[in-house]
Amino acid sequence: MKLDKPTQEGNEADRDRIPGRRYQQRVREFVAGGDIERAARDAERYVERAPGAAARADAEARRGPRSPWVSVDELVAKGRTVVDRMEALVRRIADRFRR
Repeated sequence: MKLDKPTQEGNEADRDRIPGRRYQQRVREFVAGGDIERAARDAERYVERAPGAAARADAEARRGPRSPWVSVDELVAKGRTVVDRMEALVRRIADRFRR
């Protein structure tokens, strides 16, 4: 970044306020649209229909985003499934050539 040509205009506080304003505007539009009762009924039906799924989704949302890193155990397990799939494919191809 060159000092005479900044990449972003305004200060950081202004950039943080813009998404907040958009969110508040969408909330106002939602409330004014009158879809609150329907959305509440849909949410209630979802929770009553699948209470376990709703609780799992809530717990997952509270945990936040998942890490992009994979543990060694997960990597080994994925590698084994790939090898198993390839082994089955190679056997099928070999059986075709034997015929």
